[in-house]
Amino acid sequence: MGRADLLLAGEALRAGQPGRGRGRMVVLDLAGQRLVGKRALHGGILARVLRDLYLGPSRLLDQLRLADRLRRSGIPTPEVMMIGWRTILGPICTQAILTRAIPEAQNLYEAARDEAPWRRRRIILEKSAALVRAMHAAGFRHADLNVTNLIVGQGPDGFRLHVVDLDGGRFLDRVGRRTRLENLGRLLRSYEKWIEGSFRLSAREEILFLRRYCGDDAALFRYLVAGLRRRRAWFRLRRAVWRRGRFSPSGG
Repeated sequence: MGRADLLLAGEALRAGQPGRGRGRMVVLDLAGQRLVGKRALHGGILARVLRDLYLGPSRLLDQLRLADRLRRSGIPTPEVMMIGWRTILGPICTQAILTRAIPEAQNLYEAARDEAPWRRRRIILEKSAALVRAMHAAGFRHADLNVTNLIVGQGPDGFRLHVVDLDGGRFLDRVGRRTRLENLGRLLRSYEKWIEGSFRLSAREEILFLRRYCGDDAALFRYLVAGLRRRRAWFRLRRAVWRRGRFSPSGG
């Protein structure tokens, strides 16, 4: 069994820390290439039932095609080097994907914890907004846009942003306003969940991100500001209700 095969052996493990994505990552050096491998895991309600079980390898093949199309569209995303699956029963299988490692990679959660100087922090915000804008302009809707799936890495001209975890994403004829709001809402939710309490952005920084994303489209800017404000209020209300139910005597 090769080192890459170990990704499909045994029970899949979930990430042990918040802000580290859904599953554990493995860094491998194969044939002189530094690769990052990850076992595919379901999220949400399916996670409790299916865990790492999938019906056939089509989702892996889709990720391969999506990554290639994004790269051809000029959107930085790691090159897929290998995909693999292990049959469990009939068409049911476990899956793993290996991509070329991003030099000095940090996701936005990790970058926020580094307490970067304000100049670097501002550049990261601007580059993140530009990347998401370019991704949407190319017609791509990310299925789980969150702070763990935007990666800061070193490039030939300094650090650059990459988008990762393309599973479930799709190319549309056009990414409309509602889809943009939904994608940015997921990004906001992950920020509220993992970053905001300790590494809060200022209101000016949040507006900077949206202005860089919207460019000269003032109508889109107003639409997103209003929509994200409503979503933030709902996130906070839901979190407050959950905490009260969890920690009050009547909530057990």
